[in-house]
Amino acid sequence: MILAVDIGNTNICIGGLDGHKQLFSFRMVTRPRCTPDEYTAEVRFLLRRVGFSSEQCTGAILCSVVPALSEPLAQAIRRVTGHEPMRVSYMLDTGLQFAVDSPERIGQDRIADAAAAAALYPLPCMTVDLGTATTYNVIDDRRCFLGGFIVPGVQTSLRAISAGTAQLPPIAPEAADHLIGRNTVECLNSGAVFGTAAMMEGLADRVETELGQPLTVVATGGLARGIIPCCRRKVLYDADLLFKGLSVLHRRANS
Repeated sequence: MILAVDIGNTNICIGGLDGHKQLFSFRMVTRPRCTPDEYTAEVRFLLRRVGFSSEQCTGAILCSVVPALSEPLAQAIRRVTGHEPMRVSYMLDTGLQFAVDSPERIGQDRIADAAAAAALYPLPCMTVDLGTATTYNVIDDRRCFLGGFIVPGVQTSLRAISAGTAQLPPIAPEAADHLIGRNTVECLNSGAVFGTAAMMEGLADRVETELGQPLTVVATGGLARGIIPCCRRKVLYDADLLFKGLSVLHRRANS
C-alpha cells in the first residue's frame, strides 16, 4: 500500500492506495500556517482512526498546488510512514509528452489527472477537475498533454458574485431539477450548475472539432455528480481520478 497526499487550496486529501483501489481516505482543512509538528500530529491521529500501520506502507507520493505546504506535509509523511514521499513533477515517468510552454509550471494536480486519463481511458481525452479552480486537461491519442483551460471553480464563482453584489446571497451549489430559476437562489444555482455543464460540453465540442476525433470526457470532484446529469453529451465521472493518477505515477517510477 502507498500513502497518497493531495494538497489543495481548500482541503488536503490523504488516501491509502493498493493499485487503483482506494483503501481509505480522509480530508483535512488546508491551513497554510500549520507547522510540520502540527501536521504530523493530525496526520498520525487520523491514520490511527482508519487502522493504518506504517508496516503496511511501502511508499508515499505527494501532489501539491500550495508550494508553501509541500515541505511541511512531506516532513509529516516521512515521520509517520518512514518513507520519503515522491513529489509529482512533469519530469517523472508520467507516460505523457508535454506540448506546452513551461511544463514546469503545470499544476501537479493536472499532471496526476492527465496521467490517470492516459492510462485508464480512451484517447483523446479531456479531464475536468471541479475544485477551487476548474481545470481542464486535453490529452491527444499519442498521449501528448496539449494544455487545456483554467476557470474559477463553481463555489469560487458563487462566493465572488455574492461578495461583489448587494442583493445576491451566498449559496452552496446543488443538483438542479429544472433549468430556468424562479427565484434568486434558483437563478444563482441554475446559472452555476447549467452554466458549468454548458461550458464543459461546449469546450468538449470545440476540442473534438479541433482534434478531428471523438473525445472522451472525464469529470472529477464532488460537484461533478450534480453537473454531469445536466450535460447533453456523455461525460464519465471518476471520483478518484487524481488518486488513480498518483498510483500510476508511483508505479511507473518504481517499475
